[in-house]
Amino acid sequence: MGRKGKTRALALLMFLGPFLLPGGNGKISGKVYADYYYMFGNHDPHLEGMNGFWFRRIYFTYDHRFTPTTKIRVRFEANSQGDFLGSDKISPYVKDLYLEWKRGSKTLIVGISPAPTFNKIEEIWGYRSVEKTPLDLYKLGHSRGTGIALLGDFARGKIYYHLMFSNGEGNKSEYNPGKKLMAALGFSPSGNFYFEIYGDYEGNSGPTPHAYTLQGFASATRGKFTAGIQYSEKTYESGEEIKLRVASAFLKFGLSPKVILLGRVDRMMDPNPYAQKIPYLPMDPTSPFTLFLLGLDYRLSPHISLIPNIEVVNYDSGLPGDLMGKITLYYRWKGGKN
Repeated sequence: MGRKGKTRALALLMFLGPFLLPGGNGKISGKVYADYYYMFGNHDPHLEGMNGFWFRRIYFTYDHRFTPTTKIRVRFEANSQGDFLGSDKISPYVKDLYLEWKRGSKTLIVGISPAPTFNKIEEIWGYRSVEKTPLDLYKLGHSRGTGIALLGDFARGKIYYHLMFSNGEGNKSEYNPGKKLMAALGFSPSGNFYFEIYGDYEGNSGPTPHAYTLQGFASATRGKFTAGIQYSEKTYESGEEIKLRVASAFLKFGLSPKVILLGRVDRMMDPNPYAQKIPYLPMDPTSPFTLFLLGLDYRLSPHISLIPNIEVVNYDSGLPGDLMGKITLYYRWKGGKN
């Protein structure tokens, strides 16, 4: 059997393995983010007029609960390349793969699991289907970590914590002896307010410099209105100190039970060397910029949303801005029991 045959066999085994587990209860769920996009303008003239259909994300998740306190999760993700440079097929990979133990309000997780960097922020923002949260979008943090995590709450659920010790490479293989320590501490005095501070340190070596992140976040909900603000800075220590700072604010407002207005403003205060590598909306890496996002969520059903939205990027340097319009189709499903 050749390398491709072995890879396919392994993928099939990983896919079918959870269904063969004895005992307990299993649940299958999934979600899809798909767009029709049009690039009305871009700092790179080669991208102007680009348009088409793409699947930005496809998730397929299997949760298997052995006991009330023990479960595993296997999640596969597939996505388009999003770089406008080729026509590669949609590529699948393992997004989550972990074993979880829960005791009271404490949960211990071992494996590939969501990182504390923006796990709660993404939950409150609620529109990952339209755009990633800032540190994720600007490639300043990973959505996943491979290692050990401890999360829970105390003070009658008013104080939340999420700690993780990981490889520091997201869900990729590790290539250096360094590790990453992440910690988020949240406070919710009532169901209407949430405050969080976050910090991490990456003790990497080799091609990646040592780095640390500091972040603050606050959100408020009143009736049909939710707003959030965030400030983050990531510092790289590689001879000379390089600091990348970003501030962000978002809002959501229910115009009716089935229509929600959403908007967001991100301010990248420093040139971002990773900006040109941002999938689906590459940005200029030589200038600070401001991103504006505006959209309407039409809830066609409890499980299907149609979200027309626009994203505008203005550069401080006077470069032509980026303007992309999308019609996003977001749908999700759950089946089985857990």
